Amino acid sequence: MKTERKIFRYRGDVQGVGFRANAISQARGLRVAGFVKNEPDGDVTMDVQGPVESVEELAQRVAASMEFKINETLVDTREPLADRKGFKIRY
Repeated sequence: MKTERKIFRYRGDVQGVGFRANAISQARGLRVAGFVKNEPDGDVTMDVQGPVESVEELAQRVAASMEFKINETLVDTREPLADRKGFKIRY
């Protein structure tokens, strides 16, 4: 099973609206690892890796559940990290 890592940067009204908690909830049941965190400029970053299907499913779930708050999503693909476990909120 191919593993991928993507970093999503969400722009819009994405802080103070439960975005990070929602991302954690949407990740339940998916085989993903990484984190979601607020950025100082008001964006939210989600750094996630796992099987390609799981990463894409999480991205779709977050986009669908928070679409009214997201104005723009930037996506960057990176090399997976070997020591990742769990999907958490990073402060």
